[in-house]
Amino acid sequence: MPEPYDVITMGRIGVDLYPLEVGVPLARVETFGKFLGGSPANVAVAAARQGRRTAVITRTGQDPFGAYLHQELERFGVDPRWATAVAEYPTPVTFCEIFPPDDFPLYFYRQPKAPDLEIHAPDLDLDAVRDARIFWMTGTGLSAEPSRSATLAALRARSESAARAESSARA
Repeated sequence: MPEPYDVITMGRIGVDLYPLEVGVPLARVETFGKFLGGSPANVAVAAARQGRRTAVITRTGQDPFGAYLHQELERFGVDPRWATAVAEYPTPVTFCEIFPPDDFPLYFYRQPKAPDLEIHAPDLDLDAVRDARIFWMTGTGLSAEPSRSATLAALRARSESAARAESSARA
């Protein structure tokens, strides 16, 4: 039986395109850097950097940006097995403006629908979700089907796990 994950995250990941020019509005920016983005990816990468076993449950487009995200997850030590591609929708892209010290407007491109909203409950490894030390999810997954049902299924699995642990502690 494989070792349980320390952290499993679930939700949107995407490509963040940051200007390589600070203090320049997007209308005038000429060069960008491409980065792995989305809070589930950020949380999983942060935990992996601390030596934790991590994975992300998400969907990407079946496109070059999706391939890039899978490569980056692996490069950062995050298990990408549940980051699967959806042919119908493009990988989300987010642009950011950089106006230090505290102004960083974000522009999300997730149309016609973000692929992470296509996570299906039957595709979840509920045993892995149940056994993970931490399960972390975004609220965005609750905004549309089928990801709403998948997110609720994952939360039910966690709830069952907590109830079993509490019952064992009392015994």
